[in-house]
Amino acid sequence: MKVVRTALPNVLVVEPDMFSDERGWLMESFNEQDFYAELKKINLPVPKRFIQDSHSCSKKGVLRGIHFQVDPHAQGKLVRVIEGAAFNVVVDVRPNSYTYGKHVCLELNGQNQRMLWIPEGFAHGFVALQDDTHFHYKTTGYYKSSHEACIRWDDPDLAIPWPIKDQLVTSPKDQNAPLLSQVRLERGAGLIKWYDFQALGDERGSLVAFELGQAVPLDIKRVYYLYGTALGISRGYHAHYNLTQLAICVAGRCRMVLDDGTTREETWMESPTKGLLIENMIWREMHDFSSDCVLLVLATEHYDESDYIRDYQQFLTESRNAKR
Repeated sequence: MKVVRTALPNVLVVEPDMFSDERGWLMESFNEQDFYAELKKINLPVPKRFIQDSHSCSKKGVLRGIHFQVDPHAQGKLVRVIEGAAFNVVVDVRPNSYTYGKHVCLELNGQNQRMLWIPEGFAHGFVALQDDTHFHYKTTGYYKSSHEACIRWDDPDLAIPWPIKDQLVTSPKDQNAPLLSQVRLERGAGLIKWYDFQALGDERGSLVAFELGQAVPLDIKRVYYLYGTALGISRGYHAHYNLTQLAICVAGRCRMVLDDGTTREETWMESPTKGLLIENMIWREMHDFSSDCVLLVLATEHYDESDYIRDYQQFLTESRNAKR
Protein backbone atom coordinates (compact mmCIF):
# COMPACT_ATOMS: atom_id res chain seq x y z
CA MET A 1 0.00 0.00 0.00
CA LYS A 2 1.19 3.48 -0.89
CA VAL A 3 -0.31 6.78 0.26
CA VAL A 4 0.19 10.11 -1.51
CA ARG A 5 -0.68 13.51 -0.06
CA THR A 6 -2.90 15.87 -2.02
CA ALA A 7 -2.98 19.68 -1.95
CA LEU A 8 -5.07 19.25 1.21
CA PRO A 9 -2.40 17.57 3.34
CA ASN A 10 -4.82 15.43 5.39
CA VAL A 11 -6.57 14.07 2.29
CA LEU A 12 -4.71 11.12 0.77
CA VAL A 13 -4.67 9.06 -2.39
CA VAL A 14 -4.30 5.40 -1.45
CA GLU A 15 -2.73 3.06 -4.00
CA PRO A 16 -3.12 -0.62 -3.02
CA ASP A 17 -0.64 -3.30 -4.04
CA MET A 18 -1.88 -5.42 -6.95
CA PHE A 19 -0.76 -8.91 -7.93
CA SER A 20 -1.59 -10.19 -11.40
CA ASP A 21 -0.83 -13.17 -13.65
CA GLU A 22 -2.44 -14.93 -16.57
CA ARG A 23 -5.49 -15.75 -14.43
CA GLY A 24 -6.28 -12.14 -13.53
CA TRP A 25 -5.37 -10.01 -10.53
CA LEU A 26 -5.70 -9.79 -6.75
CA MET A 27 -5.41 -6.85 -4.38
CA GLU A 28 -6.06 -6.07 -0.74
CA SER A 29 -8.70 -3.37 -0.97
CA PHE A 30 -8.10 -2.56 2.70
CA ASN A 31 -5.59 -3.60 5.34
CA GLU A 32 -6.05 -1.78 8.65
CA GLN A 33 -2.52 -2.48 9.91
CA ASP A 34 -0.86 -1.24 6.72
CA PHE A 35 -3.14 1.80 6.47
CA TYR A 36 -2.40 2.89 10.02
CA ALA A 37 1.33 2.33 9.50
CA GLU A 38 1.33 4.56 6.40
CA LEU A 39 -0.51 7.33 8.26
CA LYS A 40 1.99 7.21 11.11
CA LYS A 41 4.91 7.48 8.67
CA ILE A 42 3.71 10.92 7.60
CA ASN A 43 2.62 12.00 11.09
CA LEU A 44 -1.11 11.90 10.41
CA PRO A 45 -3.52 10.75 13.13
CA VAL A 46 -4.95 7.24 13.04
CA PRO A 47 -8.73 7.54 12.52
CA LYS A 48 -11.49 5.80 14.37
CA ARG A 49 -12.13 2.27 13.11
CA PHE A 50 -14.36 1.77 10.09
CA ILE A 51 -17.82 0.67 11.19
CA GLN A 52 -20.00 0.93 8.07
CA ASP A 53 -19.68 0.08 4.37
CA SER A 54 -21.97 1.56 1.70
CA HIS A 55 -22.28 0.90 -2.06
CA SER A 56 -23.97 3.10 -4.67
CA CYS A 57 -24.53 2.80 -8.41
CA SER A 58 -24.96 5.88 -10.61
CA LYS A 59 -25.73 6.65 -14.23
CA LYS A 60 -23.49 8.97 -16.22
CA GLY A 61 -24.11 12.58 -15.23
CA VAL A 62 -25.42 11.81 -11.75
CA LEU A 63 -23.89 14.23 -9.25
CA ARG A 64 -23.96 13.35 -5.56
CA GLY A 65 -22.77 15.95 -3.08
CA ILE A 66 -21.19 17.86 -1.71
CA HIS A 67 -21.89 16.09 1.63
CA PHE A 68 -20.45 15.73 5.11
CA GLN A 69 -21.67 14.92 8.62
CA VAL A 70 -21.21 17.20 11.61
CA ASP A 71 -20.22 16.33 15.18
CA PRO A 72 -20.94 14.20 17.10
CA HIS A 73 -21.49 12.01 14.04
CA ALA A 74 -18.70 13.26 11.77
CA GLN A 75 -17.37 10.61 9.38
CA GLY A 76 -14.05 9.75 7.86
CA LYS A 77 -14.41 8.02 4.48
CA LEU A 78 -12.26 5.69 2.42
CA VAL A 79 -13.82 5.69 -1.06
CA ARG A 80 -13.17 3.80 -4.29
CA VAL A 81 -14.81 3.16 -7.64
CA ILE A 82 -15.23 -0.57 -8.27
CA GLU A 83 -16.61 -0.20 -11.79
CA GLY A 84 -17.02 2.80 -14.08
CA ALA A 85 -15.45 6.20 -13.39
CA ALA A 86 -16.16 9.23 -11.20
CA PHE A 87 -14.76 12.73 -10.83
CA ASN A 88 -14.33 13.32 -7.08
CA VAL A 89 -14.16 16.60 -5.15
CA VAL A 90 -13.10 17.04 -1.52
CA VAL A 91 -13.59 20.39 0.26
CA ASP A 92 -12.07 21.42 3.59
CA VAL A 93 -15.00 22.55 5.77
CA ARG A 94 -13.10 22.79 9.08
CA PRO A 95 -13.80 26.39 10.18
CA ASN A 96 -10.45 26.79 11.95
CA SER A 97 -8.32 25.30 9.16
CA TYR A 98 -5.96 27.45 7.11
CA THR A 99 -7.12 25.58 3.99
CA TYR A 100 -10.81 26.17 4.79
CA GLY A 101 -12.81 26.28 1.57
CA LYS A 102 -10.01 24.84 -0.56
CA HIS A 103 -10.65 21.72 -2.62
CA VAL A 104 -8.91 18.91 -4.48
CA CYS A 105 -10.19 16.90 -7.44
CA LEU A 106 -9.36 13.33 -8.47
CA GLU A 107 -10.74 10.76 -10.87
CA LEU A 108 -11.30 7.29 -9.48
CA ASN A 109 -12.16 4.46 -11.83
CA GLY A 110 -12.28 0.69 -12.06
CA GLN A 111 -8.94 0.59 -13.86
CA ASN A 112 -6.63 2.73 -11.70
CA GLN A 113 -7.94 1.09 -8.46
CA ARG A 114 -6.96 4.16 -6.47
CA MET A 115 -8.81 5.10 -3.32
CA LEU A 116 -9.31 8.41 -1.57
CA TRP A 117 -9.01 8.89 2.21
CA ILE A 118 -11.26 11.75 3.37
CA PRO A 119 -10.91 12.49 7.11
CA GLU A 120 -13.55 14.03 9.34
CA GLY A 121 -14.02 17.72 8.61
CA PHE A 122 -13.97 17.38 4.82
CA ALA A 123 -16.94 17.32 2.45
CA HIS A 124 -17.10 14.95 -0.52
CA GLY A 125 -18.98 14.87 -3.79
CA PHE A 126 -18.64 13.22 -7.19
CA VAL A 127 -20.13 13.08 -10.65
CA ALA A 128 -20.34 9.77 -12.52
CA LEU A 129 -18.44 9.85 -15.82
CA GLN A 130 -19.86 6.54 -17.07
CA ASP A 131 -23.06 4.55 -16.74
CA ASP A 132 -23.09 1.88 -14.03
CA THR A 133 -20.49 3.61 -11.90
CA HIS A 134 -20.24 1.64 -8.66
CA PHE A 135 -18.97 3.60 -5.67
CA HIS A 136 -17.89 1.95 -2.41
CA TYR A 137 -17.46 3.77 0.93
CA LYS A 138 -15.91 2.67 4.19
CA THR A 139 -16.87 5.10 6.97
CA THR A 140 -15.76 5.69 10.55
CA GLY A 141 -19.26 6.72 11.62
CA TYR A 142 -22.80 5.58 10.96
CA TYR A 143 -24.96 7.52 8.54
CA LYS A 144 -27.16 9.97 10.46
CA SER A 145 -29.56 12.00 8.33
CA SER A 146 -30.09 14.38 11.26
CA HIS A 147 -26.38 15.32 11.16
CA GLU A 148 -25.82 15.39 7.40
CA ALA A 149 -24.91 18.71 5.81
CA CYS A 150 -24.57 19.79 2.17
CA ILE A 151 -22.78 22.44 0.15
CA ARG A 152 -23.90 23.65 -3.27
CA TRP A 153 -21.99 21.77 -5.94
CA ASP A 154 -21.83 24.93 -8.09
CA ASP A 155 -20.87 27.35 -5.30
CA PRO A 156 -19.09 30.17 -7.21
CA ASP A 157 -16.62 30.70 -4.37
CA LEU A 158 -15.42 27.10 -4.69
CA ALA A 159 -15.16 27.29 -8.51
CA ILE A 160 -14.95 23.50 -8.89
CA PRO A 161 -14.03 22.49 -12.48
CA TRP A 162 -16.70 19.82 -12.92
CA PRO A 163 -16.00 17.96 -16.21
CA ILE A 164 -19.73 17.53 -16.88
CA LYS A 165 -21.94 20.61 -16.53
CA ASP A 166 -24.89 19.97 -18.83
CA GLN A 167 -27.76 17.59 -18.10
CA LEU A 168 -26.54 16.81 -14.61
CA VAL A 169 -28.86 14.71 -12.47
CA THR A 170 -29.05 15.90 -8.86
CA SER A 171 -31.37 15.31 -5.95
CA PRO A 172 -33.67 18.08 -4.64
CA LYS A 173 -31.56 18.16 -1.47
CA ASP A 174 -28.39 18.86 -3.46
CA GLN A 175 -30.14 21.41 -5.69
CA ASN A 176 -31.19 23.41 -2.63
CA ALA A 177 -27.99 23.06 -0.61
CA PRO A 178 -26.55 26.27 0.92
CA LEU A 179 -23.35 27.97 -0.13
CA LEU A 180 -20.23 27.25 1.89
CA SER A 181 -20.25 30.82 3.22
CA GLN A 182 -23.69 30.17 4.69
CA VAL A 183 -22.58 26.89 6.24
CA ARG A 184 -19.53 28.59 7.73
CA LEU A 185 -21.71 31.33 9.20
CA GLU A 186 -23.89 28.74 10.90
CA ARG A 187 -20.90 26.89 12.35
CA GLY A 188 -18.81 29.94 13.29
CA ALA A 189 -15.65 31.10 11.54
CA GLY A 190 -13.30 30.80 14.51
CA LEU A 191 -9.94 32.44 15.21
CA ILE A 192 -7.89 29.24 15.36
CA LYS A 193 -6.72 28.63 11.80
CA TRP A 194 -4.25 25.80 11.22
CA TYR A 195 -1.97 25.10 8.29
CA ASP A 196 -0.71 21.52 7.92
CA PHE A 197 2.86 20.98 6.76
CA GLN A 198 3.98 17.84 4.97
CA ALA A 199 6.35 15.68 7.01
CA LEU A 200 8.96 13.61 5.17
CA GLY A 201 10.89 10.85 6.82
CA ASP A 202 11.70 7.21 7.35
CA GLU A 203 12.96 5.03 10.18
CA ARG A 204 15.72 7.60 10.88
CA GLY A 205 13.32 10.43 11.71
CA SER A 206 11.28 13.20 10.07
CA LEU A 207 11.82 16.46 8.19
CA VAL A 208 9.55 19.42 7.50
CA ALA A 209 10.57 21.92 4.80
CA PHE A 210 9.27 25.50 4.65
CA GLU A 211 9.24 26.62 1.00
CA LEU A 212 8.05 30.13 0.25
CA GLY A 213 5.17 30.15 -2.19
CA GLN A 214 4.52 26.47 -1.60
CA ALA A 215 4.50 25.07 1.95
CA VAL A 216 4.51 28.57 3.47
CA PRO A 217 1.45 30.61 2.39
CA LEU A 218 2.92 34.00 3.37
CA ASP A 219 5.54 36.44 2.12
CA ILE A 220 8.05 35.97 4.94
CA LYS A 221 10.49 38.74 5.89
CA ARG A 222 11.52 37.69 9.39
CA VAL A 223 11.98 34.40 11.25
CA TYR A 224 12.59 33.99 14.98
CA TYR A 225 12.00 31.47 17.74
CA LEU A 226 11.24 31.45 21.44
CA TYR A 227 12.93 28.94 23.71
CA GLY A 228 13.97 28.46 27.32
CA THR A 229 10.86 30.15 28.68
CA ALA A 230 10.79 29.67 32.45
CA LEU A 231 7.95 27.68 33.99
CA GLY A 232 5.01 29.90 34.97
CA ILE A 233 6.01 32.68 32.56
CA SER A 234 3.52 33.90 29.93
CA ARG A 235 4.46 35.82 26.80
CA GLY A 236 2.86 37.85 24.05
CA TYR A 237 0.15 40.22 25.31
CA HIS A 238 0.12 42.31 22.16
CA ALA A 239 -1.40 42.69 18.70
CA HIS A 240 -0.09 44.11 15.41
CA TYR A 241 -1.60 46.65 13.07
CA ASN A 242 -0.17 45.03 9.93
CA LEU A 243 1.94 42.00 10.79
CA THR A 244 0.70 38.46 10.05
CA GLN A 245 2.49 35.46 11.54
CA LEU A 246 2.59 31.70 11.25
CA ALA A 247 3.63 30.03 14.52
CA ILE A 248 4.90 26.43 14.72
CA CYS A 249 5.68 24.63 17.97
CA VAL A 250 8.67 22.57 16.80
CA ALA A 251 9.29 21.08 20.26
CA GLY A 252 7.36 20.80 23.52
CA ARG A 253 4.04 22.56 23.89
CA CYS A 254 2.38 25.81 24.92
CA ARG A 255 -1.14 27.22 25.09
CA MET A 256 -2.02 30.00 22.64
CA VAL A 257 -4.87 32.45 23.23
CA LEU A 258 -6.22 34.58 20.35
CA ASP A 259 -8.64 37.48 20.74
CA ASP A 260 -10.18 39.71 18.04
CA GLY A 261 -11.82 42.09 20.50
CA THR A 262 -15.13 40.21 20.36
CA THR A 263 -14.23 36.51 20.49
CA ARG A 264 -11.55 34.85 22.58
CA GLU A 265 -10.30 31.33 21.69
CA GLU A 266 -7.43 29.15 22.79
CA THR A 267 -5.61 26.04 21.61
CA TRP A 268 -2.64 23.88 22.53
CA MET A 269 0.34 24.07 20.20
CA GLU A 270 2.24 20.81 20.31
CA SER A 271 2.81 19.57 16.75
CA PRO A 272 5.83 20.39 14.55
CA THR A 273 3.69 19.78 11.44
CA LYS A 274 0.94 22.32 12.20
CA GLY A 275 1.24 26.08 11.83
CA LEU A 276 -1.14 28.49 13.56
CA LEU A 277 -2.05 31.54 11.48
CA ILE A 278 -2.12 34.76 13.54
CA GLU A 279 -3.44 37.61 11.44
CA ASN A 280 -3.09 41.33 12.00
CA MET A 281 -5.31 42.97 14.62
CA ILE A 282 -5.44 39.76 16.67
CA TRP A 283 -4.39 39.94 20.32
CA ARG A 284 -2.23 36.97 21.29
CA GLU A 285 -1.08 35.47 24.59
CA MET A 286 1.12 32.42 25.18
CA HIS A 287 0.86 30.44 28.43
CA ASP A 288 1.94 27.15 30.03
CA PHE A 289 5.21 26.68 28.18
CA SER A 290 6.79 23.28 28.71
CA SER A 291 10.46 23.39 29.67
CA ASP A 292 11.49 22.10 26.23
CA CYS A 293 9.17 24.32 24.20
CA VAL A 294 10.59 25.87 21.02
CA LEU A 295 8.13 28.14 19.23
CA LEU A 296 9.15 29.12 15.70
CA VAL A 297 7.50 32.23 14.21
CA LEU A 298 7.43 33.26 10.54
CA ALA A 299 6.51 36.94 10.13
CA THR A 300 5.47 39.00 7.10
CA GLU A 301 7.22 42.21 8.27
CA HIS A 302 10.51 43.28 9.80
CA TYR A 303 10.52 44.29 13.45
CA ASP A 304 8.80 47.64 13.90
CA GLU A 305 7.81 48.76 17.38
CA SER A 306 5.26 51.20 15.95
CA ASP A 307 3.32 48.21 14.58
CA TYR A 308 2.72 46.82 18.09
CA ILE A 309 -0.37 47.40 20.24
CA ARG A 310 0.73 46.45 23.76
CA ASP A 311 -2.17 47.81 25.81
CA TYR A 312 -5.30 45.64 25.76
CA GLN A 313 -7.75 48.53 26.23
CA GLN A 314 -6.12 50.36 23.34
CA PHE A 315 -6.43 47.18 21.30
CA LEU A 316 -10.16 46.98 22.02
CA THR A 317 -10.59 50.57 20.89
CA GLU A 318 -8.54 50.04 17.73
CA SER A 319 -10.40 46.79 16.99
CA ARG A 320 -13.80 48.48 17.26
CA ASN A 321 -12.66 51.29 14.98
CA ALA A 322 -11.31 48.82 12.41
CA LYS A 323 -14.66 47.01 12.25
CA ARG A 324 -16.73 50.14 11.60
